[in-house]
Amino acid sequence: MNIGFIGAGKVGFSLGKYFSMKNKKVEGYYSRNYESSVEAAKFTNSKAYRNLEELVIKNDIIFITTPDDTIKDIWEDIKKFQIEGKIICHTSGSLSSDIFSDIDSLGAFQYSIHPMFPFSDKYETYKKLNNIHFTIEGHDKHLSHMKQFLESLGNKTLSIGNDKKSLYHLGNVTVSNLVIALIESGCNYLEECGINKSVALEAMYPLIKSNIENIGERGITSSLTGPIERGDIETIKKHMEAIPCENKKLYKNLSLKLLGIAKNKNKNRDYSKLQEYLEEI
Repeated sequence: MNIGFIGAGKVGFSLGKYFSMKNKKVEGYYSRNYESSVEAAKFTNSKAYRNLEELVIKNDIIFITTPDDTIKDIWEDIKKFQIEGKIICHTSGSLSSDIFSDIDSLGAFQYSIHPMFPFSDKYETYKKLNNIHFTIEGHDKHLSHMKQFLESLGNKTLSIGNDKKSLYHLGNVTVSNLVIALIESGCNYLEECGINKSVALEAMYPLIKSNIENIGERGITSSLTGPIERGDIETIKKHMEAIPCENKKLYKNLSLKLLGIAKNKNKNRDYSKLQEYLEEI
């Protein structure tokens, strides 16, 4: 089946290259910036389309890999064409397949297929996609076929309901983007100790990396260390004295979350005093 991409940014580049390396037929790209289509086509040994309708007609599976805010407008354009039997997908983590309004009456089939990975570089990210999960939801007709398509790449798939996309995306953002904010805060604290910011990140990176690797190898609960896990109230009190006022609530809420994990890890340890302290601050 021929695969066409609408959108020639980092996601379109990366998925197109990854699919083609896995011997899937990537036919080509359409972008409102034709030069971007040409660039993506060269990278994937495919075709650059000047005309959106031509891409739609010549492809069986169409991936919309544009920013979320433009997906609806693109759908309004392509629904004017002959799309009966076509499989129309977008790659948004937050939007469901419901964005393809009236698609049933047009005889096409809609899917949301989200690759769970940060696409930071359009020329390099495809090399890192072998072990990622894809999340899929959409029309029952070809759902199993699209899962098989993704799994034939060597990837695992997750299925969710279209009413859960916002919650699902929140999960992704929490472990990805929000973690960056926490790392930034940690580096800021070292800066206040007189350490250069780049040096602070360099020094903390092994700690960050080791923690993530431990989670992957041992799971969340077994990887927990630190003063919360030890029940070290005095250390927590010192943190509360040092922490900027605007971060105190965040520290408290995250610590209470960690406390729940610690209780699960050390079922015979008494954390009552620590919990009382955290709830009162």
